[in-house]
Amino acid sequence: MPSHKFISLRDSLKGAVGDFLDDERMACIKTQDGLVEIINALSYYREEGHALFPEIFVIDNLEAVFKVLPTSEYIHINDGPKDVSTMIKALKQCAPLAQGGWVIYVLRKRDSFEYGVFRSGTTILSVSIEDILINNGDPAVPVIMVHQIADKIIEMKGFLKSCLSVNFGVDKEGKGSPVEILEGFVSIIISSVPAEVKELAQTFYRRLLSRILKEGHGTLAAVISNKKRKLPKEVRDGVILNPPINVVQRIEDLIKNKNPQANIRLNACIALIPGMMRSDGITIFATDGSVRAYNVFINHPTRAREQRRIGGARSRTFEALCGMLGNELMGAFVQSQDGRLEYKGVTR
Repeated sequence: MPSHKFISLRDSLKGAVGDFLDDERMACIKTQDGLVEIINALSYYREEGHALFPEIFVIDNLEAVFKVLPTSEYIHINDGPKDVSTMIKALKQCAPLAQGGWVIYVLRKRDSFEYGVFRSGTTILSVSIEDILINNGDPAVPVIMVHQIADKIIEMKGFLKSCLSVNFGVDKEGKGSPVEILEGFVSIIISSVPAEVKELAQTFYRRLLSRILKEGHGTLAAVISNKKRKLPKEVRDGVILNPPINVVQRIEDLIKNKNPQANIRLNACIALIPGMMRSDGITIFATDGSVRAYNVFINHPTRAREQRRIGGARSRTFEALCGMLGNELMGAFVQSQDGRLEYKGVTR
């Protein structure tokens, strides 16, 4: 009789989470067990049929956290025993609340977990909680963040710069991590944005594209030079926006006026542009951060049709877009429902 070997993915994940906590100097078997359950739950988290993408922060000192977060507030939801069930309850009770800038916190106490939600900042352009507590974290303020960064990909990051990514899907064609791909494509979209507002435009598009990656809906996008007043003829078969959506102008209005109306106008873009990117076809950006068109379709060259008979429609269209780079396009991006996530661009 052949021998059988059984592999427990849960045990592998538990070991990886334990090592992560050790590296972050936040070792705790109760936290370890709870994080394993949360990571598994976040891979496909839904409430009442709706997909949710909460960010969870595990902290040890609530007061210390809020000392480093500007214009912050929190709402305490509940407390419970220091075990897995409380962390799962925290996710279930708080996930529907963790939207519009609100995130979940789990406070580790001696014999219990406290949990609730908190927020920081005043506008969509405010520095993110992740940047303050994790990417630029204070060694005296231990924090762990868990969130979904792309379809079926969960990331755990710590204040000491440890990072653990768990992929529950299949990614045979991906070129780099989702975060690297996002940053690369954003850099193309904002490459001609004035220096004084480039960082804010980067913040805007990071948040917008992060939403797209998490949803995993499938999307295609391309970038043209901002010097082109008209769309190249190859990408005119779609809904051309006249005038284009000038995101940077709305950012500048918010900086100058700092009023609710300017903030509402910028927030409207966060609602509108993802809808365009969920539509069939290609969304066209320009290097000045503007949106020029959506629902765009292109003709595939005969050679590309002959060489790419195998593969999804989005992948074939992405290859066709890449063939235009350097001539008509500055960048191309694809996220397909079969797991492909990639961008290509040209440097100036």
